[in-house]
Amino acid sequence: MSVLTVEELRAVRGSRRWKALVVELCPPGSVCGICLGQRGPIRFGLRARHSLGPSLDHIVSPTLGGDPWDPSNLQPAHFGCNSGKRDRLPPSRSLRGWVW
Repeated sequence: MSVLTVEELRAVRGSRRWKALVVELCPPGSVCGICLGQRGPIRFGLRARHSLGPSLDHIVSPTLGGDPWDPSNLQPAHFGCNSGKRDRLPPSRSLRGWVW
């Protein structure tokens, strides 16, 4: 898989295919893969881009060579946790989630 530019990644996130993956891989009751639920459950029905709302996180960002469509490279996440992670590679885990 080739490395995507930021513009290409935006196009991925705006596609119908991406929106279908969010529905499939981030159903109600999902636990954030970044904070491991420390901030509570992922909440649905909130305004767009709410920090506790749903999003899908690329474990290895497509801008760093990760596959944008591979479900094994995706995990449910709070929008706020995902925004804070940006395109960094996953560090070692602790019992409380990611250690930055």
